[in-house]
Amino acid sequence: MEELVQLQGFATVILVVNGLPISLELNGTGAPITAGNFVDLVERDFYDGITFHRVVLEPTPFVAQAGDPNSRDPNFPPDQLGSAGFIDPATGQERTIPLEILPQGATEPIIGQTFAEAGVTVPPVLQNQRGTIAMARTDDPNSASSQFFINLTDSDFLDGRFAVFGQVVNGVGVNSQAVVDQIAQGDRIIDAEVVDGIVATRSSQVVTDPFLLNTFVNLVNKFSLPLQFFTTRNLDADNVVTIPPEIAIQATRGVLTGGGNDLVTGSVENDVINGNQGNDTITGNVGNDYIFGGQDNDSLSGSAGNDILNGNRGNDVIFGGTNGDYIRGGQGNDNLNGNAGNDLIIGDLGTDTLTGEAGADTFLLRVDEAAGVRDPNLADRIVDLNLSQGDRLGIVGSISLSSLRFNAVSGGTSIQLANGDILGQVLNVQPGQVQTAVFIAPADDLGLTIG
Repeated sequence: MEELVQLQGFATVILVVNGLPISLELNGTGAPITAGNFVDLVERDFYDGITFHRVVLEPTPFVAQAGDPNSRDPNFPPDQLGSAGFIDPATGQERTIPLEILPQGATEPIIGQTFAEAGVTVPPVLQNQRGTIAMARTDDPNSASSQFFINLTDSDFLDGRFAVFGQVVNGVGVNSQAVVDQIAQGDRIIDAEVVDGIVATRSSQVVTDPFLLNTFVNLVNKFSLPLQFFTTRNLDADNVVTIPPEIAIQATRGVLTGGGNDLVTGSVENDVINGNQGNDTITGNVGNDYIFGGQDNDSLSGSAGNDILNGNRGNDVIFGGTNGDYIRGGQGNDNLNGNAGNDLIIGDLGTDTLTGEAGADTFLLRVDEAAGVRDPNLADRIVDLNLSQGDRLGIVGSISLSSLRFNAVSGGTSIQLANGDILGQVLNVQPGQVQTAVFIAPADDLGLTIG
């Protein structure tokens, strides 16, 4: 069982069905293997496009069941659905997990047996009550793979036999259980994303702190959900907006400010804010925020929290604030400042100024951005690479360290490719020291998908 993915603690997954969100809180404390299996499948996008092939409402509501990969095919006979599971590409075989149920008063789950088989007479910690999610299986207790069901009523006769691993939860303004109750047979899961929690399979050479990596990826996942933005009242006006907490915590895609020059202040929750068009000033406030500047020249500030700030287009000024932030300039000539915390700063396209300040910061320069750049005034500038604080310098692209040139120039070091193209300049640091801070970041690194 060591090779099976396990969830430590709790995670939140959002399913989008009929254009509406269903929030699921997964319990890795009570069912680490079962919850971990589900999270892993969500991370693989396995559930995207899969239908609820079995919905039992008569004579009384019972379950809504999904997870058969054959249901993606609209021409697959509906009466033949319910037998297939996840085929692991690494083995070419269906991956199954053992039955896992934690008895009340126990410290470890019963693995591979029903309570009756194991002689357990107490109820489980996680019971088949209305709104809980559990794994479907055949008569073999260890045959669960990808199919799950959401209980539409209390079904205590399933306890000790079917592994519950989470429950439907509601955000303010979004009644997830009401969305579940409206599911009909054939309704499709448009998207499923993990939006909170630590996923063990996520790793990155760019963002090496697992907590920060998961915080950032979860924010991006929420931003990517195919849901409507909450919009300001007049999209073309110069809006002054303070986001109330109840808007931030409901399971929507985020807040869209519109086309004017907007002044936006986030809530104390985790905000997703899209400035869209106009010269916007956006402050995230407390919480882990994803702030997207959009077009034109924006001023973005993360304030407290682990924030993602992306200027996108235009000449932007971005200030990370306290804690570790992920800062991307996007297109244009940007001024990026991480401030306190262990920040990741990437200028992207344009001539950018990168300042880390306090903390162990990671600066990134892109090989593709250097194409044809011979004028040092057109290259990115790193103001304060500080090895004593643990700063790093990542070069993104298919390249070897031996092909880089570190040349002393007035006031610091110029980093060049073998053909003379300039990747960037590091101010006030000598070539030998710069070289010791450099690592190669593969272009497909998970950390580079953020922002």
